[in-house]
Amino acid sequence: MALFGDILFGLAAESGCPVCYQNLRSQTQLLLCSGCKVVHYCSAGHQKDHRPKHKAACRSIVESRAKLEKEEAILRAHPGNNIFENGVGRFWGLTETRGYMRARFAAADALLQIDTIKAVEGALAHFQDMLRLCRSDNLGVRDIVPSLLLRLGREQECYDFLKWWAVIDDEHDWGNVSLPYLDTCGADAFEAVDTFASRLSLSQLVILTLLKVRLYLDIGVYDPEYLDFGSSWPPTPTGITRPIGKIVRKKVRTISDFDVPDISESLKGQYQALFRLVHKKNPHFWEALADASEDTPPLPSAYSCGSVEEAVLGVYQCKKAWDESEDAITMIESEIGELTEVYEGPAAASDGVNTREVVTTSERRRGSGRAFPSKFSAPTTNTRPDDLFPPSRTGQDLAYYFVHRNNQKKALAYADGACSDNGQQNPQAAWAAVLRPPTGDTIRPCIVSGRLELKGPFGDESVATSNRAELRAAIAVLRRNDWWADGFTSVVIATDSSYIVDGATMWVRSWVHNSWKTRAGSPVQNQDLWQLFLGEVEKCKEAGLEVELWKIPREMNEVADAVAKETIHKGAPPTDFENVRLDSPAASARSPGEPRILCLCLEYESLFNDIYASLISKIAAKAKMDRATTQKAALDMLTQNPPPSVIFITDAGAAHVMKVWERIIDCLRGGSTVVLAASFSSFLNEGQFNRCFGKIGLPWKRGGYYRTNVSLRPGVVDDHLKKRLVPTYSQKALYVEGVARSDVWYAGERDEVAVAFTKVGNGMLGYVGDVNGEDGSEAVVLAMLGLMN
Repeated sequence: MALFGDILFGLAAESGCPVCYQNLRSQTQLLLCSGCKVVHYCSAGHQKDHRPKHKAACRSIVESRAKLEKEEAILRAHPGNNIFENGVGRFWGLTETRGYMRARFAAADALLQIDTIKAVEGALAHFQDMLRLCRSDNLGVRDIVPSLLLRLGREQECYDFLKWWAVIDDEHDWGNVSLPYLDTCGADAFEAVDTFASRLSLSQLVILTLLKVRLYLDIGVYDPEYLDFGSSWPPTPTGITRPIGKIVRKKVRTISDFDVPDISESLKGQYQALFRLVHKKNPHFWEALADASEDTPPLPSAYSCGSVEEAVLGVYQCKKAWDESEDAITMIESEIGELTEVYEGPAAASDGVNTREVVTTSERRRGSGRAFPSKFSAPTTNTRPDDLFPPSRTGQDLAYYFVHRNNQKKALAYADGACSDNGQQNPQAAWAAVLRPPTGDTIRPCIVSGRLELKGPFGDESVATSNRAELRAAIAVLRRNDWWADGFTSVVIATDSSYIVDGATMWVRSWVHNSWKTRAGSPVQNQDLWQLFLGEVEKCKEAGLEVELWKIPREMNEVADAVAKETIHKGAPPTDFENVRLDSPAASARSPGEPRILCLCLEYESLFNDIYASLISKIAAKAKMDRATTQKAALDMLTQNPPPSVIFITDAGAAHVMKVWERIIDCLRGGSTVVLAASFSSFLNEGQFNRCFGKIGLPWKRGGYYRTNVSLRPGVVDDHLKKRLVPTYSQKALYVEGVARSDVWYAGERDEVAVAFTKVGNGMLGYVGDVNGEDGSEAVVLAMLGLMN
């Protein structure tokens, strides 16, 4: 990462353009956001591109700033003495100042939603002045300041600040502004802290631990063991990507290279002792810090010492400083692994995820007006959908879809309806949706169709019309395929119906606003289907999927049109909507008895697709594979009833998020087969690896990483599988130790285990350490998934 000025541990966006990250040093050439005034852009175009992401944080900053200015104006207009001069040091004791102090805290907190140096400096300035105004710090600012100082590379100030609060007399008179205050300067950051560290708050103690870790990492660069022979002292480290802090750069000028090992060992002992002290104060903190969950739990309004709520607040105050300190969290992963306790199951969970009711995607929801589809804009009026969306092999099963030429995340589906005797006495209607190109590939359904139901989705009596059938087809596009799980972020519904396109993108907004009445005051026709359609659009939005509609000429929609017309006469007799089970987005038209596999690919989906294309193809030929690529999707699928019977985990993403990992353990103990393979072993350090299996209750530990020949242990599989598995093959793998001999499938020459399969509760857990996807390992994965027949 490029450095900016004296900042050594840089922020994610620093002071450069958040779109291209350029001009980090040329701040004078950047455009400053006129709203928040803490984000710079290299061009007006990039500022416009970033606006959707920046808008909420920017508005929050502007609003909090206006609130603060209002509160300050009230105080300055207060009759009597000038409170900003005469009340310094004891603000909170003056009741009329509390609104101002809360507003100032909120203004600083709003700035911290943006990760630029200017934003952090602004927040720090607010907090430091709040401490000047109110020495007793009734709002807990002292718990936040140290992390901000570290984020800005001001390590010495951070240590001085922490030490002052640790050694201050318990009887300190906070109202006496003549007493020294925050006057510690130049304290020895290498000193032992066991005599005063326990007096710090949780967040302060966590940042002191981080500071010691950073010093340990920095001094290690100067260890003579890792320096070139004959290097002058103090050396200028080469080949080091992480920046070196000022404290160590200053320290090495006063010591010899012989002092480094002892200093390094002392710092290691200090941060390990601090780590244990943090755990003693709050046993929930370290695991919460290491958790990679995207969900941000609500901040508690109150907490008790040692509680989960205190840990949540501590993580909020400290996590960014840890994330921005390169290698810091990695250094303590092994320590966290040693503290891991076995996960006891849903009864022990406190977040309610295990017991919550899961709303499946086959649920019929009335749209509330929170989300609407948009109209798709073709490049020209003559653009053909088959030219712009040619058949491409993609998605969770590498099946063919209609995929946008310039955007692999945008798919298209055709929809149409037909009605015989439309507007007459006995009309009959049907609908059809072409979800994928009819290529002969049977992995996923290409076309779905059906007779228009006798009753609507919410029990309303209905009369068959072409408009109703066309709307029903658009609904089927969203309900009959899981576009989001297949890797798409947008689906375009191509239809020749003006009623659908204009209704969905223009008229329906006013219908919702007018309580489903037209301008003339009459009820909207097909209200039930429109409400269901909007409900599907809302569910798509919640999953991160945009819905667009494209009005195309009838001759470009001939397949859907022909199928709809044919279905009127050849389809199954129409039934009530309630009796028709629409597939959930993750479902397909395959037979109920066909094997289904949940594939969790939360971090490196493209890597999985590239390296393991052969394995994916073999799985797809034998089973339906539903893929979850986000934490939310994984949690939804893992908490379905019944739970997935087979779970294939392809990378370490699931193990990095404790809520997901615990749901996996629930499924495993309940009877599911869980297979850890593909890139799973490639992205876990030792602490993370040991913590994963420790949560399950297995004594498995991370072993060596190397290539060797591995051999199938005799008697571990039946004769049927033995004939299909390779007896011996070369495998570069992350090996595992502590596996019972009866659970070892393949072991290497050093007797370390490359492949294991063990019973956990009522389920089976498989581990394949191979990192390269060898043919022999493909056979192992298929066997563990139950597809080797």
